[in-house]
Amino acid sequence: MVFSSLKDIRIECRILGLDATLAQIDRVENIVGSDSINVDILANAIMEVNSRMTDELDARHLYGVDSVRAAYISSNQFSRMVGERFPDAIADMDEAARCYAFERPTACIYHLMRVTEYGIKGVADLLGIADHNPSWEPIIRKIDAELKADYENRHFKGNQDFLANASTHLHAVKVAWRNKAMHVEKINTMEHAKEIYDATCGFMRYVAENLPSQKPGIIQSIRGALGV
Repeated sequence: MVFSSLKDIRIECRILGLDATLAQIDRVENIVGSDSINVDILANAIMEVNSRMTDELDARHLYGVDSVRAAYISSNQFSRMVGERFPDAIADMDEAARCYAFERPTACIYHLMRVTEYGIKGVADLLGIADHNPSWEPIIRKIDAELKADYENRHFKGNQDFLANASTHLHAVKVAWRNKAMHVEKINTMEHAKEIYDATCGFMRYVAENLPSQKPGIIQSIRGALGV
């Protein structure tokens, strides 16, 4: 019975990384496998397994996550379309969620900023902005100028609704970042992180679901090949 329990304990110790306890279990098994067994030595060795396990477990710290934030561990809370449209952003989407779950608001905001860069880059490409790391300011200025121009002078006539809504989302993200997180003297709180999280999710979802494809359609491709 004792040795059967030790086998089960070994499995759990491997999972938990309790190396000192595993080493002591090895010693117990060596004693059992020896030609002569001293009962007292074996009993003390088995008791030492318990002592080492207790010490190693006491050195571990367990942290609880409330039920609301626990949802961010199982899901990053971004729309599925965001991951499909911007697969390279998934790692930061997941990290932002974990940081929020474990109450690390500054780290959460950092990863959210990285996620937003993918959406901003998508809008910048549509507008023909060549900057490899565009910020929202030139994008908002170009969108505003486009929307204020007379219809015949507009360059993106087929994308007016998208640009108008994208501008609204960009303004929301800008306000959330600038007012809540972008000043060194301010301490980021979970409330700040949540506001930025929601703004980022909204912006990225809108861009992922509505950003016009940059790839030419079949008809356009044929026309281009024919030079018409």
